[in-house]
Amino acid sequence: MMKLLIKIFLSLTAVISFSAIVYFSYLYLYIQYDEELSFYAAENVIVINDIFTTSYLVKSDSYYVAIDCNFNEDILWRAFYYNGIKPSQVRAVFLTHSDVDHTNGLDVFSSADVYISKKEIDMINGGSQRFGFIPFLTNSLEKDDVITLADNDSLFIGGIKIKCILLPGHTPGSMGYIVNDIYLFTGDAFRIKNGKLNVPYKKLLAMDVDEMKRSLKKLTMLKGIKYIFSAHSGFSSDFEFAISDWR
Repeated sequence: MMKLLIKIFLSLTAVISFSAIVYFSYLYLYIQYDEELSFYAAENVIVINDIFTTSYLVKSDSYYVAIDCNFNEDILWRAFYYNGIKPSQVRAVFLTHSDVDHTNGLDVFSSADVYISKKEIDMINGGSQRFGFIPFLTNSLEKDDVITLADNDSLFIGGIKIKCILLPGHTPGSMGYIVNDIYLFTGDAFRIKNGKLNVPYKKLLAMDVDEMKRSLKKLTMLKGIKYIFSAHSGFSSDFEFAISDWR
């Protein structure tokens, strides 16, 4: 009994300490935040830089789809203001996975449909432990009416074409989205360093590093992609060069 109590105490201490570090780091960075907030990465792709995460808007005529939705709602509102966009113009949000830095801003997109991979929902519902170093911590999604997607699903949001590609590793249900055949958005499936893709250096945050490597290898089979976008290490406009080490 005593061992169980000690384990619970240590687990709670780890969660509280981790949360406090994240909160105060975030608060400090938010106060000091002076980087370029939002810009066009391509003709119809808008970058929104959060302190922790980058999300994207893809434009078609007068409406948009979003890839992820950042952590901080204030930054999202600022990005909309800077770009002259109303949240109601965003018809759909495609989540690459369920980590809070990618989902916390969902309330801003109250009129948009929300899409996520079925395998990610299965992970959430199954209560899988998200981080090995923080026992009992699981992911959640504060929205019930999400639309689930499977590998190779294709759909249109107005004139915007979306094709789904499952990229497990960071989480079991991590999913990338090929938009209009040339843009590939992949969340935390990889990092970009010196223009090339690699396994993220923060391996503690990945649930299965070997699976991540297999997902990266999967990208080499894609044809016609020009841009590749990550959530934490920018983007590249030269897809072939970016994946060249994995061929």
